[in-house]
Amino acid sequence: MMRFPKNIVSALLTALFAIVAISGVLMFFKIRLFSMEALHIWLGLAFVIMAVLHLAKNWTAFGTYFKKKSTLLAIGVVCVVCAIFVAVPLLDTTEKGVNPKQKIFSTVMSAPLSNVAQFFNLDADMMVENLQEQRQIIATIQQSIGEISKSSGKSSDEILQIILSTPIRQ
Repeated sequence: MMRFPKNIVSALLTALFAIVAISGVLMFFKIRLFSMEALHIWLGLAFVIMAVLHLAKNWTAFGTYFKKKSTLLAIGVVCVVCAIFVAVPLLDTTEKGVNPKQKIFSTVMSAPLSNVAQFFNLDADMMVENLQEQRQIIATIQQSIGEISKSSGKSSDEILQIILSTPIRQ
């Protein structure tokens, strides 16, 4: 087994803590420099390994810490805070499991063509003309893609593809 001197383990642990702490704070404030997430993740993993080595090297000293009530209280507080961060999202029933792409897609499918045209920066009247010219599909700008699909016997994907092939509004 490779042996690491205590002072090397402690120095590496301190340096890794500083880097992980600084990168974590920068990421919290949405300051992204280079590949900070990768740096944070990989050096965080190295930090955990060094912490385990540090714990192993200093086990007898840690044993005395764990006998103190203040240490046990601090560990208890940290566990409660972690439990809250884990439990609250699990207990929140609003929008649980919502797929954002599916929600956007279903909204587009049920919206009137006039709204769909605005969303895609297209001309609604040109969309209707495009449907008529390409597939002889009669539609109005008040109808949704779902309604047009049902009345024409075409799939929603076909209708959407025709609509999106409309030239962009100038």
